[in-house]
Amino acid sequence: MSVPIEPDQQPWCRKLYANEGYPDNYTDETFLRELRKNIYFKPVSFKEAIKGASLVINELCTVVLFVLHYTFLYNNWIDPSTVFTYSSSVTFIGYIIYSFKSISINKKTIGHDVRTLLMYIVFGHLFSPVLHTLTDTISTDTIYTMTFFMMLIHLIFFNYGIDGSIVSNGLSISAAIFASICLSSRLASAFEAFVLMTFSTQCFILFPFLKAKVDNLYFITPSLVAFDIVVLWCVSKTMFALFLCSLVLLNGLCPYLFVKYQRHKDNIHGPWDEAVVEDTKQI
Repeated sequence: MSVPIEPDQQPWCRKLYANEGYPDNYTDETFLRELRKNIYFKPVSFKEAIKGASLVINELCTVVLFVLHYTFLYNNWIDPSTVFTYSSSVTFIGYIIYSFKSISINKKTIGHDVRTLLMYIVFGHLFSPVLHTLTDTISTDTIYTMTFFMMLIHLIFFNYGIDGSIVSNGLSISAAIFASICLSSRLASAFEAFVLMTFSTQCFILFPFLKAKVDNLYFITPSLVAFDIVVLWCVSKTMFALFLCSLVLLNGLCPYLFVKYQRHKDNIHGPWDEAVVEDTKQI
């Protein structure tokens, strides 16, 4: 709002107590001189967008990999001992890679890790019968629906390497483990439930931890994509088509639209912003 200024009236300034004679909603022409737009804007190239989208693809492939193992166990297409053996072998290889990359690994930490492993095996076997019968009274359709939404929550709140208010490692991991418990109750035996829970721990806890600590694992995502595509083609043509469409959407269309429309980003900054203290030592 602008009003006529009297000849003897003091010019408007950014001091509330000094602006006598001006309405409370008065806006001077000089107020917007300090307006700045997109001062922190950093353009993202298509290559960078593809690289960021590959993190989502990686976790999506991990979820699909877990569901495929459940499907094979549920239909008795694979022996649970085989799953436990090769998944444990891959985990051991990953631990060796992590040990070589980490500077904090010593005899004390290795001993602690071994004790943790033994405790997991013992308590896992003890509580597997409980987990196996935990949701017996719930229908299979409800279990699958709950699993779908839990995995969706896992993907939404997963930490893809960018800090944000929506990121929640605790919620993401809890949702994935809850979905694993739901699916474990549909298997034929307590040992199969233990194997599936072990595989879930490896996929949703240990594997992301390894990826966060080791940077040069670029072959993982293409390998997961290729494996999931081949197995889905053999299991279900419908799921294969849906997975392929998801890959095109997440790793093609979404990065393209993001890069195309990022020029329309319009963040404004000005004297109305909250003060930011850059050096607390001067206070």
